[in-house]
Amino acid sequence: MSAVEAPPAPVLAGPVPPAKPPSLLKVIREADRNVVSLIPIEAYEKPIMRLSIGPRQILLVSDPAGVKRVLLDNVSNYPKSPIGIHVLGAAFGDGLLTSDGEKWRSHRRIMSPAFDHKSIVSYTPAMTETIGHWMEKWRSLERPIKVDIADEMTSLTLQLISRTMFSSDSDGICALMGDTLRRGTDAMQFRLRQALPLIGPWARRRRIASIRRIFGGLDRSIYRLIEARGKLKGEAPRDLLDRLVAARDGETGAKLTDEEVRDEVVIIFMAGHETTAVAMTFVWYLISQHPEVEARLHREIDTVLGSRVPMHEDLERLPYVRMVIEEAMRLYPPAPALSSRQCQTEDMICGRRIESREPVAVLPWVLHRHRALWDDPERFDPERFTPEKSAQRPRFAYMPFGGGPRICIGASLAMTEASLILAMMAQRYRLRLAPRHKVSLQFRVTLRPRGGMKMILELR
Repeated sequence: MSAVEAPPAPVLAGPVPPAKPPSLLKVIREADRNVVSLIPIEAYEKPIMRLSIGPRQILLVSDPAGVKRVLLDNVSNYPKSPIGIHVLGAAFGDGLLTSDGEKWRSHRRIMSPAFDHKSIVSYTPAMTETIGHWMEKWRSLERPIKVDIADEMTSLTLQLISRTMFSSDSDGICALMGDTLRRGTDAMQFRLRQALPLIGPWARRRRIASIRRIFGGLDRSIYRLIEARGKLKGEAPRDLLDRLVAARDGETGAKLTDEEVRDEVVIIFMAGHETTAVAMTFVWYLISQHPEVEARLHREIDTVLGSRVPMHEDLERLPYVRMVIEEAMRLYPPAPALSSRQCQTEDMICGRRIESREPVAVLPWVLHRHRALWDDPERFDPERFTPEKSAQRPRFAYMPFGGGPRICIGASLAMTEASLILAMMAQRYRLRLAPRHKVSLQFRVTLRPRGGMKMILELR
């Protein structure tokens, strides 16, 4: 290799798109296990195309202007599909994720103050304390320290959101919440048989009943906490649950009912725990494969923080930390697919007529790797997210937290959580992919490494 040649970029984990639409046999074999592997290469090149997955056909929109049409400009014409609402509602009730119309707008107004800048700053000390304790646990492990970083990030983010949500009550509900969400997200996974004409309705009813059983014990625990918090009068809010119990709609004066607080609590837990864990799992994987990124990351953290614990105001002085996380979420979006929509009245997208009742999908997995939107899209390059390049990018080309009015209300909280984890852990540790560990992907409601992510921790 000559002195001017750069080393070849590592081949990253992920399915290779097939050159043509898959056969029915492959659909039957792969749909329940890895549906993204069925998406042909032309979907990563065309602005809009119809996908056939077994008996199910859906229109995939990957043009930013078309995505904007579906999620923002004509959003009322593209509600979530009834089947998706019923399945999600079995777990998350009638909260922000599933409600519509005035109820959704009222809940958004009520909850917004709990996620504003001042509130997120107030959560930061509990986050840094929890991360610090977690790393102390690592220091006590026998060398060499071998961990499944996917499990570690899941357990850590569960504790982080528990402290943020429930403060002193977090220990009693943390394990129950984690187990419920793990089993619940598995039950929510799409199965091909649920789309079949004859057995589909029966399969969906069984699925919904199973999800409700899974969440039953957690619901009882949450209601006990809500009842106890409702008896605290005149005290300053200690955590996010206090804020939700006490919050009122600034326009109508309405409060959330206990059932509505429960629904929002479960949704926040899912968004603040699972998605951040997924993002950070793939951050560590990508850094381990790109030593030049790791070196630059360490230089920034060492220059800004040295060995001290970061405060919230430090995060704006750590732009490369954020760029690394944003690029990791481009390649491995925690939610690889948004809930499918159903066109209500005839419309036009990208010059194509959309028929009434036609199902429409937006897949961040495809959007983030689309050849028309990204140069060399399979390459890990945090420089894509400099302020200048981000400002030039179409608004709906990058959507790790969704888009439009329904963009995740906890996006800033999740980014704060991820940035603190990366900054504090990279201060002390390097992570190396364990020898002979093969990374493969599992596509569920969220994206996961199948069989975990085995890594070795090295003290810096």
